[in-house]
Formats: sequence, structure tokens, C-alpha cells
Amino acid sequence: MLLRIAIGWHFLYEGLEKYSTTSKGGKPFSAEPYLRASTGPLAPYFRGLVPDVNGLAKLDPARLKQVWTADVDQLGHHYAFDDQQRTEAAKVLRKSLHDADEWFADREFIEARRKYYHDLAGVQAIERNPAALSFERERAAAERKDLDAERKELLERIDAIGGALHEAVAKLATPDQVASSGPFSPPRTSIDWINDLTMYGLIVMGVCLILGLCTPLAALAGAVFLGQIYLSMPPWPGLPANPMAEGHYLIVNKNLVEMLACLALVFIPTGQWIGLDALVFGRKVPATAPDVPDARATTSGTSANSNPRPSPDVSPIPLSSPGVSKRE
Repeated sequence: MLLRIAIGWHFLYEGLEKYSTTSKGGKPFSAEPYLRASTGPLAPYFRGLVPDVNGLAKLDPARLKQVWTADVDQLGHHYAFDDQQRTEAAKVLRKSLHDADEWFADREFIEARRKYYHDLAGVQAIERNPAALSFERERAAAERKDLDAERKELLERIDAIGGALHEAVAKLATPDQVASSGPFSPPRTSIDWINDLTMYGLIVMGVCLILGLCTPLAALAGAVFLGQIYLSMPPWPGLPANPMAEGHYLIVNKNLVEMLACLALVFIPTGQWIGLDALVFGRKVPATAPDVPDARATTSGTSANSNPRPSPDVSPIPLSSPGVSKRE
């Protein structure tokens, strides 16, 4: 029971900390850095959960135009722009696309983008090769960090133009339109859903484990969550070390230990002992064992401390046959 409460408190506090940083307007919680830093065998899958993880959509002029055009259309639809406002928004969009085209035509940018594409292809080939050697994976992990820095540098100018475009179009809305429509929220992406599931999922699992409510289900959900965390950066031989790890591990780390503890709690009915499971679902009392004969019974089938009585269904066996003397 103490193990269940301790794990529940860990989950609850982690979830509340992520919720407070997001709701108070500070640096919001995001699983994106953790997903980007994945090094395990499922690293391509975890990175694929991040939208445009390698920035290829923004580095493609045609795809970038589609993204910016969709953003302007969503703003106009949200604030219910009239024809004049839509015309002004189209002018701002054309100006931003012209600035982006000039940046894409820059020779230095072209060379940097070509080098980024080449290095990215080499790293992805190693990451997707199950037969890659340990030193190759370590080198690919180090190059992945350099590629992230190059990606941010390449997209810095493009992100600045896109941000200015969004802000300029949003300012076209009148105060009445802003008051009636409310603040604009961009369409939710996969990383947004992952952030919410992580944040609120930790809170729900923590509360359920502390209170002993739906304990097996909460423990199983916690084990699945910790298993995903473990597989994202497993301390396996031949894989790069986790740069965010607290301590040194080989195969077994604290995430794996806590995951195994959660699996144990799935089969140990602690919520039936002390928890809301006993109130909601009823306390499960084990069946009473059937009566068994006393092991101290004598060879005649009677206990040493009982008076033997013949069964009503069984007649006593006579000591001698009728009409026969003891001498015979």
C-alpha cells in the first residue's frame, strides 16, 4: 500500500508541476525536447510524433506557401474578416512570400540547406539500420545534436517572417471582432495532444493510486507510460547515454524499476485492503475453507478427545457370528 501511494504521489506531483508551468503563463511544458532526444530503437517513431520534426516543410518554398496561406485563411475565418480586411491580409501575405523567396534565393542559404539535407540523410540511414555498430550510433547521436542546431539556424529567418505575418494579419481585426470571436487558437497538433495526455494523465493516475480507486487500471496505465519513457532512451549497450539521466545505468534504470513496481500493483489488490476500491466495488472476502478431518485422529478414525458414535447409516459390525461360541 505504501508503494502504491509513493508511486501515486510521484505521478501526481509531476503532473501538477507541468500543469502549473503551463497555466501560469511561464514556459509551458512540452514533450518535444524529450521526443527529439530519443536514442532507443523506437527513436524514429518518437521523433515522428513531433510535427515537421526536421523542418523539411518550412525549408520547402511550396509547402511553406501552403502553410502560411492556410494560417491567413484561418485568421480571416476566425475574426470574420470583411472583403477589405481579406484584401489587406492578401497583400501582407504576398509581401511575406516575397521576402521568403528572397531568402530562399540567397546563395549562402542554399549551400547551408544542401549540407543540412546531406547530413540529415546520413544520420537517418544509421538510425534506421538495425545492424549499425555502437560507435556508428553514438556518432549519429552526436551529429543529430549538430543537425538540430543547424535546423534552428536555417529556420530562424523563416520563422521571423512567418511570425510577423501572423501578427500583422491578426492586427487587422477590429476590437469588436476580437471581443466577439475571442483569442485565436491555432489548430491543435499531435504534440499538443501528447502534452495534454501526459500532463492530465499523470494527474489522474496519481490521484487514483493514492486513493486506491481503479487501482489495477491506474497501475497498468502507469506501467505503459513508464515503458514508453524507458524505450525512448534505454540504457542498453551500444546506444548513446541519456544526457538527461541522473546517475549511471546499464539496462536497468529507475524508470524500469518503477514500471515493474506498477506491474506488481496490477495484481496486488491494495485498493481492496485500504482504498476506494473496497467502497465502490465492494470488499472481496476470500471464501472460507471447507472443514477437514482432524489430523490427530486415531487409527480407528476417532479423535483422541471425542466419544465415538456409530453413524446412523452404518450398522456396527458384530464381534462374532450368531450361534458360534468363542472356542469355535
